[in-house]
Amino acid sequence: MKRTIAASVAALSIAAPLPAQQWESIETFGGAWDTGWGETWAMPTGPGYEGTYSDDNGRFWLEFTDHVFEGYWAEDMADQRCDVAYMGSHYWGRLQLGNSDSYPGFQMLWGYCDTGRVDKIWEFYERLPDGL
Repeated sequence: MKRTIAASVAALSIAAPLPAQQWESIETFGGAWDTGWGETWAMPTGPGYEGTYSDDNGRFWLEFTDHVFEGYWAEDMADQRCDVAYMGSHYWGRLQLGNSDSYPGFQMLWGYCDTGRVDKIWEFYERLPDGL
């Protein structure tokens, strides 16, 4: 409940999300975040971001393609095991970073493995001080 209230307050106090054509210049995603997958750290890397999150030794990377950041996540354990290993794990899936009306300017959509829908939401509640 505390996180839901914090997310609502944060969403109301943040400026409107960037239109898709402005994602090339986004600089606000990097840093530390409190998320539905635990504390998350995202670092800019050339055309995208690499990061980690505390849930199940999670890691991810995103690259800017076709007006959206897309990439993959991987963990040591998840609800669905993929047939092929990727990023050193059989537990992985696709990611898409996009605009959101519910969270602080964006949401991360995800799915399992390399097939199927990318329709689950990774919630970003609030930015943390940059010293996890």
